[in-house]
Amino acid sequence: MQPTPEDGPMGTPPAASPHPPRTRRLPEAGDQPRPQSGGRHALHPPKPPTRIGTTARTLTGALAAGSLVFAVGLVVVQFWTISLGQQGPGVAAVISQLVTALAAVALQTVADRRRDAVGGAATLAAFALVIGSLWFWWW
Repeated sequence: MQPTPEDGPMGTPPAASPHPPRTRRLPEAGDQPRPQSGGRHALHPPKPPTRIGTTARTLTGALAAGSLVFAVGLVVVQFWTISLGQQGPGVAAVISQLVTALAAVALQTVADRRRDAVGGAATLAAFALVIGSLWFWWW
């Protein structure tokens, strides 16, 4: 017996699959359209934003953006004062402010994209980082 191209290795016929091949069913006239769930299961649709959540994310977004602008300004001031032979705000303060600002912006990105407990925690963490940094370094 000569093996055929449909045969498996060593000339044995391939094993039949216990599952029938999947076919896609075309929509019919009476079918209802499926709701778009945004990547979530249909039983758990995305939560609509609340006024308090939107206000909190707006506040922390402004704080994170302001912290980043402040950190970039500190970098410019540090280089300017060094070029004049002065000490400036200090390398530790500049680096810590820059790291804190970048972390706050990253947390704010998470807070803007999620409407669950993780997003709420990211909002609180961004707020605490910015206020804590301002309190520690500039009070």
